[in-house]
Amino acid sequence: MKAPKKTKTQRIAELETRLAEALAGQAFVYAPASQDLSKASTNDMMGSGVVLRLHALGGREIISPVLIRDGLSLETIAALKADLVRSYELSMHCAPKVKEN
Repeated sequence: MKAPKKTKTQRIAELETRLAEALAGQAFVYAPASQDLSKASTNDMMGSGVVLRLHALGGREIISPVLIRDGLSLETIAALKADLVRSYELSMHCAPKVKEN
């Protein structure tokens, strides 16, 4: 059974999602993300907040947008930075092997 043909708008939306996901997995994005996380702390966001939204690869929503008032705690930022380091290390794990003589 053939899948129904997608409209141009649907194809564009799918390609934009795939591009965003591919770019998000590149090794060069982890350092700026780690540095910028501190801007979401309670020290900088008091009286405001951070909107948290999580999606899995492929676009499935894990949690709908939720407001974390006054920003992220230092513990949350530290945990997220640790996950960024772990993800960076995993992205660099598959290095090509140099042929030895």
